[in-house]
Amino acid sequence: MSTMTIAELRAASRLRSADSFPGVIRSQFPYWDGQFRPYLLAALDALPADRFDYKPQPSMLTARQTLIHIAEAEHSWMNIVGGNNYEEWVVELPNGEGYKTVIDAPDHAALRALIEKSHARVQEWLDKPVSELGKVITYKADDGVERQYTIHWMLDHLQEHEIHHRAQLNMYLRMMGITPPSI
Repeated sequence: MSTMTIAELRAASRLRSADSFPGVIRSQFPYWDGQFRPYLLAALDALPADRFDYKPQPSMLTARQTLIHIAEAEHSWMNIVGGNNYEEWVVELPNGEGYKTVIDAPDHAALRALIEKSHARVQEWLDKPVSELGKVITYKADDGVERQYTIHWMLDHLQEHEIHHRAQLNMYLRMMGITPPSI
């Protein structure tokens, strides 16, 4: 993350628009790194290590798994763009028993590193020419069905996915009695 404080990032990003990033994909996602991502990392920072495995219901993701899942999605969709397979780091167990984590992220530093490493691959795309948004990627999933996606759809899906799960994590924090970072 930038050396700017969250308050400084928030203030600076309020002045952004598509015009702030002419000609590159980031023009379509001007708030991702200045608004959405810093608040995800602030929610991670607010999560006590002894509550990483909190989940309100047995069938749900834990707080740690939610963060890993955000990184997993970015990593895996970028794998698909590169012609590789989707990797699952948080695997659903049968019969609604919850999820199993198959990647190690034992502490705040490991979670942050995983999130930042996965997002770096997305950031590479954000700096490409806007003309790349229409590029179509064909992917044959494990179920044998071949699907097609544009780069624009993938990036939009990832941004929305992050916002969705950040809200979930913030709700978990509230359920723990912790005030989540203001957005």
